[in-house]
Amino acid sequence: MKRSPLQVKHYHFSHLALTARPDFDIERLAGSEPYPSFAGTELKHDVTLAEPADEDDPTQFAVILSVQCEPEEGSPFPYSFAAEMEGIFEIEDEGPLEARKRLVVVNGASVLLGALREQLLALSARHKYGPFLLPCLDFRTLVAKPEAAAPEDA
Repeated sequence: MKRSPLQVKHYHFSHLALTARPDFDIERLAGSEPYPSFAGTELKHDVTLAEPADEDDPTQFAVILSVQCEPEEGSPFPYSFAAEMEGIFEIEDEGPLEARKRLVVVNGASVLLGALREQLLALSARHKYGPFLLPCLDFRTLVAKPEAAAPEDA
């Protein structure tokens, strides 16, 4: 198996809060699913990329991932939560800087989300409504698409 050109050097949480919703009807959890549903529940997320200001061609980047969930009344999801993580990544790829940044944002955020998923699963396992599993998110939409060339005047 080949190593990825992107390696995580370190990550940590800067904020993590999980609250059982006081208005939640526990009867809504009855069913065959092992975890509560996120159906109709909005997950807000934000990803920030930082690079060293003093380097023209950096290989280390910081990725900050924020994820929040504040379900509306009537939602089938029994918790609200907010988390922010910071990760330091190093990329060995020698491609163009913009391509490396895209790889760091998409894959770095995915790595951090996996760590957050495990932390929330462990934390919620001892909460009032039991464990939940954070769904996968598609971070490819964070990558800016190349702008189309402007049509030339005829």
